[in-house]
Amino acid sequence: MRWIRRSIRTKLLLAFSVDLLLMFALGSFAAYQLATMNTAATFVERYTIPSLDLTDKFDLVITKYRSLQLEYIINRSSADRARIEAEMAELEQSMQRYFARYTPLIASAAERSAYDELLAAWLTYASANNERFLPSTRLDNTGTVQPAFNRLNPLYDELVSAVQRLVNLTQAQANTALSSVQQSYRSSRYVIASETVLSLVLSALIGLVLAQRIARRIRKLTDATAVVAAGDLERRVVVRTQDELGTLANSFNQMVVSLKEQRAMLEVRNAELQQSLETQQQLTEDLMRRKAAEEAAVRARATAEAASQAKSMFLATMSHELRTPLNAILGYTQIMHLQASASGHSDFVPALERVRSAGRHLLTLISNVLDFSKIEQGKLDMNISEFDVAALVRDVISVVAPLAENNQNSLQAVERLEQPLFHSDEGKLRQVLFNLLSNAIKFTHSGMITVLLRQEQRDERHWLLIAVRDTGIGIDQAQQQALFKPFTQASPLISRTYGGTGLGLALSQELCRLLGGTISVESAPGVGSTFTIQLPDHVAAGPFATVNSFDTTASTLTG
Repeated sequence: MRWIRRSIRTKLLLAFSVDLLLMFALGSFAAYQLATMNTAATFVERYTIPSLDLTDKFDLVITKYRSLQLEYIINRSSADRARIEAEMAELEQSMQRYFARYTPLIASAAERSAYDELLAAWLTYASANNERFLPSTRLDNTGTVQPAFNRLNPLYDELVSAVQRLVNLTQAQANTALSSVQQSYRSSRYVIASETVLSLVLSALIGLVLAQRIARRIRKLTDATAVVAAGDLERRVVVRTQDELGTLANSFNQMVVSLKEQRAMLEVRNAELQQSLETQQQLTEDLMRRKAAEEAAVRARATAEAASQAKSMFLATMSHELRTPLNAILGYTQIMHLQASASGHSDFVPALERVRSAGRHLLTLISNVLDFSKIEQGKLDMNISEFDVAALVRDVISVVAPLAENNQNSLQAVERLEQPLFHSDEGKLRQVLFNLLSNAIKFTHSGMITVLLRQEQRDERHWLLIAVRDTGIGIDQAQQQALFKPFTQASPLISRTYGGTGLGLALSQELCRLLGGTISVESAPGVGSTFTIQLPDHVAAGPFATVNSFDTTASTLTG
């Protein structure tokens, strides 16, 4: 009765435990037998087979050694005897190596004793050969060396006997190991077959009994389920056991009882779903309103971009129109300057020089504005060619040298170039260098301005690095953030003191981007500044598109 009242899970676990115990016993016995066979096989592999191989080599060396002794007696030639003695020495060295290899293979005291006897017999035999047989044979010229050879016979017989004893002992060990393996195999085969049959019979009996009982009770539960499915919600299943099927029957009865409650809850869920649908509809309407607002923002941005384009076109047109009369003014000023100098009216020369200087400054400002407009529109032309960058730097330095002398500054160039040829836009690079050197000279008095050129390789590309270093007033960290913004200078005080539009560094940054590189700054107040240009040494010719990082709002140019 206790077995009948147990749960199905417990019954299955007990049946499985019986099978598991049988399989564990079978596996343990098999593992033990396999370990025994493996030990015997390992012994044969590691000790017996190498030992037999070495004993064969012992016997082969002894036989060959004996034949060399006979050959030594027969040959009277000094050359032949020298060769035979050399071969005997080689055999003695081989025998020493074989003895050294055999020592780790000794597995028993009896084998150790046989090995020691063989070693002693060989040393005695080899010593007799080298100390008695060979000397007496060399000195005897009458051919009567047979007694010396015969005196070695007892030693040779003892040596052969020692080898045979070692061979017999090694063979006996191999036979013992083989017998152990065979006995373990026979025992394992019998026990494994018996336990396998027993496990199959027990598993079949237990499975058959449990299957019949479970199937009968499941049929009763299935019949009750069919009746409830047909509409009879008052049907119940009689519960007589406390196992899993009994639990299932109780759950079935509870399911029938709670079915009406489920219907009521379903109606409540339907109402909640309706409310959720209304909420979803409201969210959809909100999303549509947000979408309309985003479209309006896109249209407003398009309008602003159109206004920016119109502004850029206006700047380009006005700059071009201003340059034409300004060039004429500069030309006439130059002519008047030459005429005043030639005619001796030197008192007009300073005024004309100031007019020409102001005109050139104004022309530079207009050119910067025009270039800025072209960059914004992405229409700045590129002229790619190969040129000597070191020569370009020296040329720019020669142009700005008078400005540096006016501020009592020293100019120098440091070149560390392996290859001075540079494939890029020479004019754009010249403009960037001129802007950087002009700024360095303007903000430095009685100092040093250095242009450093070097090359390095990164990401399988060669790069050109140009650093413009000055010892001027320097720039603090907060002011450096606004250096490369158009129409912006480091501070209002600098703008009032030194002048300028604030376009030079912004244009330089955009030109470096067009050439595939970057420009950066390191500076500290009172120490000086270093502007570094990094450009690839080869820019492919083709169409170029400007990466516009300027603030293109209308207030940029009008403020």
